Amino acid sequence: MRKIRENLAIFFVPLVPLLFADVQSVEPSQCIAPLGMQSGAIKNQDITASSSFDHGNVGPHHGRVRNELNGGAWCPQNQATPETREWIEIDLHIVHMITATEIQGRFGNGQGVEYAEQYVLEYYRPSLNKWVRYRSKVNGHLLKGNVNTYLEEKTILDPPIWASKIRFLPYSAIQRFVCMRVEIYGCKWSDGIESYSMPEGDKRGTNWEFRDFAYDGQRGMILKHGLGQLVDGQTSPDDFRLPFQEISLQNWIGWKNDTRSHQPIEIVFDFDKPREFRTVHLYTNNQFLRDIQVFSCVKIYFSLDGEHYKGDPIVYEYIEDRIFDNARNVTVKLHHRMGKFVKLQLYFAAKWILISEINFESSIIAGNFTEETTEEVIDSKKFNMSENLVTTSNSDHMGVYIGISIGVLLLLVCLVGIMIFVIVQQRKYKNMQRPSQIADKGTLYQPAPLDLINMSSDYADIQDFEYAVPLQDGYASPSDSIAKPSCLSQQYYAEIPDFIPASPTLRMSDSPNPRRYNRSPPGRYMNPIGL
Repeated sequence: MRKIRENLAIFFVPLVPLLFADVQSVEPSQCIAPLGMQSGAIKNQDITASSSFDHGNVGPHHGRVRNELNGGAWCPQNQATPETREWIEIDLHIVHMITATEIQGRFGNGQGVEYAEQYVLEYYRPSLNKWVRYRSKVNGHLLKGNVNTYLEEKTILDPPIWASKIRFLPYSAIQRFVCMRVEIYGCKWSDGIESYSMPEGDKRGTNWEFRDFAYDGQRGMILKHGLGQLVDGQTSPDDFRLPFQEISLQNWIGWKNDTRSHQPIEIVFDFDKPREFRTVHLYTNNQFLRDIQVFSCVKIYFSLDGEHYKGDPIVYEYIEDRIFDNARNVTVKLHHRMGKFVKLQLYFAAKWILISEINFESSIIAGNFTEETTEEVIDSKKFNMSENLVTTSNSDHMGVYIGISIGVLLLLVCLVGIMIFVIVQQRKYKNMQRPSQIADKGTLYQPAPLDLINMSSDYADIQDFEYAVPLQDGYASPSDSIAKPSCLSQQYYAEIPDFIPASPTLRMSDSPNPRRYNRSPPGRYMNPIGL
C-alpha cells in the first residue's frame, strides 16, 4: 500500500496544475449575458431550421435580433397554426443555463409585416436524450411574442433551461405568415450536474404541495434523470406559506416523515465528469413551530459508476436549533473526496424536511479513474472521520447565533449595571445636597441666652452675686442636689428641689455682711441648660 501511495504521488503531483480545473457554482443573477445571436458568436452553421421560405434571404442564419441583412429575419415556408411545427434551432454544443429569450418580427427596412404573437420553446441535452417542451411556472407552454415588427420582446425564464440545443416554435391561434429574429441569454453550466434523482415531494393539507414543479426528467414516485428546482439557484422565503401566494416564489421541495416509515430521503447527483469535491451547501427550512426542521443527520457517499459506493461516508450531525426559525444554508465539508456520483441521505429531525437549493463546490479531474483507483486515493489520504463532522453553516451559523446571543446578553447585563450605578450615584448626590429633616439634639435643646430670660419685677433688683450660693456648710449647689434623671428629656427638664438649710437656725448677726435669702417657689427658676 505504501508503494502504491508513492507511485500515485509521483504520478499526480507534476500534473496537479493540469488535472484540476476549479469550478465555481453558477450564480443565476450573473448568468444574464447574450450568448451570441446578435454578436455573431454563434456561427451560422450552428443555426438551423425546419424550413425556410427563401433560404438566401430569410434563412435561419438571418434570424438574429437587431439585424437587417437581406430579408431581415427567418421566415418558415408554412404558415403558423396551432398544429404546424416550424422551428429555428440553435446548437450551443455544451450545456448552458438559459435564463431569458428575446424575439423580434421582420422589419425588413420597413417592408416587413410578419411577426409571431406567441411562441413555444423546446430544448435538448445529452442526459435527457430527447426534446422537452419548456413550461414556465406562470404561463405554461405558450410565451408572449411580439405586437409589431420592430419592438423586441424579452422573456425571463422561470425556471431556467439547461440545454445544449434550443428551438423557437412560432405559434398562432389563426393561420398566418410569421417571421422571427431571436436571441438567448445565459451562461455555461459549470456546476457540471447532469441530473439528480430523488423521491417526489409530498403534499401538506389541501393548500400546499412541496413538489419539484420544474423537474424535466421522468416523473413518478421517484424522479429520475432530470434537473429542476434544487439546482436553479433560487431560494424560497423563510415562511413556506408565502410562496404559494405568488407561484413564482414556490421553490420548497418537502418530504413527510410518517409516509416513509422513518427512512432517510435519498438524493443522487450525476455529474458530467469525475470531480474532486470540497463542500456541499443545502438551503433548508427550520420553522420548528410548524413541524419543520433541518435534517438531524446527513450521510454523503461517492461513486464513479453510480452502482458501487465504496469507502466510509461523510457523516454530519446537525445541532438542533429551536431558537431561530429562519431558513439557512447548511455547509458540509467534503474533504476533497472524488467521484462522479454523489448520494445524500437526509435523516428527519421533525415531521417535515424542506429543501430549496443544493449546490456543490468541486473541481474537474482529468484522466481515467476506476473504483479501485478512487478507493486507493481515498485510502492514501486517510482523513480523520472526526474532521468530517466539522462543518459550517453560513460560516458556522450556529456559532454565530450563539455568539450573537451571548454578546447581546452581556451587553444587556452591562447596561443594567451601568443604569444601577448611575441611579445609586444620583441618589447619593441628592442626599448630600438635601438638608436634614431631623435636627441635631444639641440644636434642639440649645439653651436660651441669659438676656432673653424675662425675670419677674419682684427680683429685678437682685444682682448675680446676690444669688450666688452661700459659702457655708450645709448648703449645696443646686446642681449637686439635682437627681440624675433616667432619660435625656428628664435631664434637661428636671425640677430643682427646695433648699433645706443644714442647720435650723441662722442668725444674721453672725455674718459680717448679712444677706437675705428668699426661698424660690418650687419650679419658679429652673436651671437652664449650660448655666
